[in-house]
Amino acid sequence: SEMALITGEQYVQAWGAVFGVYALMMLLAPEKMVSDHFKAKCTPMNAFWIRGESVSVAATAYLLQKIPTAEAVDFALLITAAIAILYPFNAKFGLISKNMPVKYTGFPNHYVPEVLMTGLLAAGLYLKYA
Repeated sequence: SEMALITGEQYVQAWGAVFGVYALMMLLAPEKMVSDHFKAKCTPMNAFWIRGESVSVAATAYLLQKIPTAEAVDFALLITAAIAILYPFNAKFGLISKNMPVKYTGFPNHYVPEVLMTGLLAAGLYLKYA
């Protein structure tokens, strides 16, 4: 049989790892979620919203590991597409939010979420349609 580039289990584990790290960053260092990716300072209100959102991101990463793999792959692909459109691609291309001050100097920078979401989208699409 042909060897797959990635299995559904690996994809779900990778998704959990990526978003598990995001959840920890959101909880413990919400300011970095702004300053790493934008030429902007994090306000106390930004930190409040980012920190609160860490719970749903962590819960999703955890619960994806607990449902059947085929369903987890479908859901992870769907949520990755939504996150990619609403966050990094929106910031980069102004899909909804215009003139976001994205940061492409130093590291980490806004290329990180762009590359991560593109990779997760590509892997999910491969699993669904290859």
